Amino acid sequence: MAPGMGIKAPVARTRTGCLTCRKRKVKCDELKPNCGKCQRLQRPCVWSEDLQALPHSHARSHQYSLPPSSTRPGSVSLSRPSGQSFVVEFPNVNRATIPYIHHFVTFCCRFLAYPNDSEGNPFQEELVPLAVQSPALLHSMAAVAAGHLARSQRQHQLTATRHYSMALRGLTTTLSNPVAAKSDATLGACLLLCVYEISHSESGLWLQHLQGARDLILYRGGPRTTDYLSRFFSLLDVSGSLFAGGGPLLKGNYWLEDNVANTPEGSKQKSAIPNWPAYDPDGENENHFHTLMTFMARMSRLSSESMAKDADPAYVQATAASIRDDLNRWWQSCPPALRDQPTDWRRQIRPRKLTVPETLQEEGMSSIRSCLFGCIIYLNHILDPVCREPRKPEVTEAIVEILDIAKETPEGYGLEMGLYFGLFMAGIAVFNETETEDLLRRKLKADTSVSIYHADRALELLEVLWGRQHRYGVKYDWRQVQTQMGIQVYIFA
Repeated sequence: MAPGMGIKAPVARTRTGCLTCRKRKVKCDELKPNCGKCQRLQRPCVWSEDLQALPHSHARSHQYSLPPSSTRPGSVSLSRPSGQSFVVEFPNVNRATIPYIHHFVTFCCRFLAYPNDSEGNPFQEELVPLAVQSPALLHSMAAVAAGHLARSQRQHQLTATRHYSMALRGLTTTLSNPVAAKSDATLGACLLLCVYEISHSESGLWLQHLQGARDLILYRGGPRTTDYLSRFFSLLDVSGSLFAGGGPLLKGNYWLEDNVANTPEGSKQKSAIPNWPAYDPDGENENHFHTLMTFMARMSRLSSESMAKDADPAYVQATAASIRDDLNRWWQSCPPALRDQPTDWRRQIRPRKLTVPETLQEEGMSSIRSCLFGCIIYLNHILDPVCREPRKPEVTEAIVEILDIAKETPEGYGLEMGLYFGLFMAGIAVFNETETEDLLRRKLKADTSVSIYHADRALELLEVLWGRQHRYGVKYDWRQVQTQMGIQVYIFA
């Protein structure tokens, strides 16, 4: 296949008009500040030029394309935040592989860790150039890209499988070299194979690759909190632990930096990696989410302990109460902008429009809030998995908050990846609530074109769970249903 063949050009689609008309799928006359239809119907006329600037694709209306490039065959153009462009040459790579590398660079990289992570992305700037000297990394990148394309264009399936197999062989060869085994290219390849299994395969092999990445990190001397690959591993690790149970693969809260003492401000926690993602330059959202991850890890361990045959109910109850108290104390200490963010913040009247970074920062806070409410449901489920007691008010409130956040989040921008965990938790908490199930079903059905991650397996589990509950009129534990189905769900939290 020649470069670009089989990856068709998108159909142009207008992205103008107010958000209100676009949401209602009606033509907007684009009068500002209030369009004619909104004036006539007395609806709030919401404009968001910022969101229009974000990448938007719909698999049903078009397929991905590789734009014409002036670079030489066998090369990929990259750019830095400063605007400086550079070209990565792949002289020994089959020309048919270049379109997939291009898709990995221009799309996949932007959704590996954070949605719409376009500027200063370390996967683009640091990892991709390493693939020139690493066949394992090169083929793992191509496998992830082809796997994503195959979700909507099945002709890429064989290519995805072929590159995955070649990446495995390349990784096996690399691991026999003690020096190469410690390289970023090797760890990056292993992590991308994990992503491939999470996002494309129906097997549970993601856990094996994640365990392999853990072994590589330990071989390299342990995780480094300022290293982007270590941070990416922690996101995959903690997310996976919520469904595999037993806590993260690496012990301790290794994604948090040690406290800094004797500063003018006193003892404070170091910030996250500077300028990643670029729309969170001070690491505020990341620091909040990294703290939330500590509670996820504790809950994961407790979930596993609670299902053991010799589980001590008193211990489980006391541990859950301790986690809940700590979680509540932390949440109350969070800034009001996060804790009290209104779900309708996108529709509020402002003195000026939010910039793209400000919009993405707000979207990040919505995602954190959804995860927080998901954690509340997760913790309560450990204590009462089959609803022997009436549903607690805080669980009902958490379900409502998660659904409200999901309803307000615009679809088609890749923002869904930050909501899947909360939506799944709401799904395991509801009981024979058909309308809510329909909403969750719609939100969890992945738009294959706008994100790497999806919730296909999670929704498959929920369908079985809901079906049993409707059929027999009793509540089931999703963890036992997962075991009975013989699957291993993964949701990127």
